[in-house]
Amino acid sequence: MYDLLADVKLSIELEERGRDFYLKTAAKTNNPLAASTLTSLADREKDHIIKIAEFHKSLTVGKALEPGWLMIAEVPPSKQELLRPILKKLKANLNKKFETSADINEAYKVAEGLETDSFNLYDKIARETDNETAKKFYSALAAEERDHYAILDETLQYLNNPGDWFRKEERWIVEG
Repeated sequence: MYDLLADVKLSIELEERGRDFYLKTAAKTNNPLAASTLTSLADREKDHIIKIAEFHKSLTVGKALEPGWLMIAEVPPSKQELLRPILKKLKANLNKKFETSADINEAYKVAEGLETDSFNLYDKIARETDNETAKKFYSALAAEERDHYAILDETLQYLNNPGDWFRKEERWIVEG
């Protein structure tokens, strides 16, 4: 028998672990793009923790969710909205020279793994539950986790090879 409550508890643990990892890793790096990316993702994980905890409370103590709660959860920020605070923090550090270290690459791979684990769990919950609120809520969370992974992947590509990133993302034309 499917245990929604156990999966909800696990999702809180995953989000807390991810947030803790992002904050600790951001504090250790002197790379402004990596730090702002990880800090912004930690902020989103905090939002997830709050929403999941509210949902958990509704399941365990019967506390009714606020009207419109699901609508807010179902409309995650767009990728552009997620990138906005990252770029804003980065602007303040544009005059600094920084390098991408092997540690940053490894941290990004761990972060991508965390996002993949969260996506897989949320997708599983959405598919297996009979609870319609959980189905919609976790589908929305899964979509946002997929965007988090894409942001990590894109910023890592930029950190490692900005020229290739601009050519691919900005579609620069090289003439010669």
